[in-house]
Amino acid sequence: MARTSAAQRKRIAELKVRARQQRILQAKRSGKPEIPDKILKKLAALNLPNNPWVYSVCLDALMRGA
Repeated sequence: MARTSAAQRKRIAELKVRARQQRILQAKRSGKPEIPDKILKKLAALNLPNNPWVYSVCLDALMRGA
């Protein structure tokens, strides 16, 4: 795996912050709540089937527990 320089790591961190800010702004515009990154990671770890109902139920349960 290629090593990344300190400047590149800093740039990647800045891009992640900007992307998060854009998601938050979009959520405020649309009125939908922002889903925290830790909840998205938990959902991904569950390996859910491709079923919107299952996804929404698990998301609701995780959001209530957060």
